[in-house]
Formats: sequence, C-alpha cells, structure tokens
Amino acid sequence: MACIMSEGLSENRPPHIFCPLEDSVMVDPQTPNSNPAFLRIAMRVLLLFGLCAMAYVILQSCSSPKQDLHRFSKGALKKLEVLDPAPAQPTRTFTGPGTGPDGKTVSLRDFRGQYVLLNIWATWCAPCVAEIPSLDMLQASKPDANLKVVAVAMERHRVDAESFYKTIGVQHLDLYSDESLSIAADVGVQGLPISIFYDPSGKEIARIAGEVDWQSQDVEDFLGTILARD
Repeated sequence: MACIMSEGLSENRPPHIFCPLEDSVMVDPQTPNSNPAFLRIAMRVLLLFGLCAMAYVILQSCSSPKQDLHRFSKGALKKLEVLDPAPAQPTRTFTGPGTGPDGKTVSLRDFRGQYVLLNIWATWCAPCVAEIPSLDMLQASKPDANLKVVAVAMERHRVDAESFYKTIGVQHLDLYSDESLSIAADVGVQGLPISIFYDPSGKEIARIAGEVDWQSQDVEDFLGTILARD
C-alpha cells in the first residue's frame, strides 16, 4: 500500500510495478524447476546414475573373491599367488590309478565339478617327498568336502612313485604320474613342488610354490574360504 499511495507515480502506469519486492521471490512458471521437460531430463539423469552405481557394485562383488585371497599370503601360505589373468588349466593327459602296472589315462578335465588341488612332485625332490604325507592327511581330513587332491609324480618310471607310496604308507591319495615330465611346463613353472587350486569349472584360483604344511591353520582358513563359495 505504501507504494500505491506514494506520490509522484505516473498516471498512466500501474503503480505496483514500481514496488520493490525486497522480501519475496518471483517464480516464473517457465523456470527450470517447474518445467516438465526439465523434470523428465533430471529423472533420466538420476536413473542413469543409479544404474551406473549398481553396475559398479556388481563388478566389485564379482572381483572381490580374488582380491580377498591375497590376505592369506602369510605363514604356511606366504608364497600364495593369485595370477591375473588366470592361466588355462592344462589339457595334457597323465597316468592315473587303475588295474595293471600303467593305470589309466586321465586329465584334469575328468575332475570337473569339484575343487581340485593339483600337486606336481617327484621322488627326487626332497621338499616334495616331505610334503606328500601332509597331502595324504589333507585328503583324509576332507571326506565330505568337494575337494580332490591330485598329486602327479613326474617320473620316467611310474614304479618309483608306487614304491615311495608304499614305503611311507600313503592311504588316501590316488597315484598319478606323468612319464613325459611335461605337466610342470604346462602350468608355467620350473621348480617343484607346485600346488595349484582349480574351481569346479577348471579355472585357476591360486597357486603355491614350495613345500606347504597342509595341516596348518593358515591352510584351513584358506580352504574354508574357497570351499564356501558353493
């Protein structure tokens, strides 16, 4: 009212257009905040952002198991390695248990559907022969687990590995041997022993070079993690 009643206003103009609006904000119905087109664009941007965030979470969850395994690289598993990308599982055949002196021909593909611990060893390798009793006990301790220990002896003469098994009284490990002495090269190693874990689809999970105490708590914690993935 003060503006309307003030003196000096033009007779031909509405007085209110000169009124200062100090305590209010004019909202244009066409401003971005109330424009339907703007709101639609904003909603699409928010939806896209949400989808991107969801995709990121999914990718992180898919990659986290491999990353989590690095925490087991200590103690008995201090040489644990998680290779990325994971090397392909060897397709080479080797001799497995069976009737007759030569057993039967098998490959790692025959163990698909269960977790596999491939151990490559030899009777002429001191750390290898020291590790076999521990592997035998490991297989015995997991009767209900979906885990198969496949210890492959690199021997020109299978009878050498058979004799060693009898000497130390192996009871739970099947005898496998590679008379071509090539399976170690197939997995990309030169030293023995080497132990490699594969999941039921045949994908490498991790590998460990050297002798391992398979009855240690470090191993038990590691196996508890990977076997719980099913």
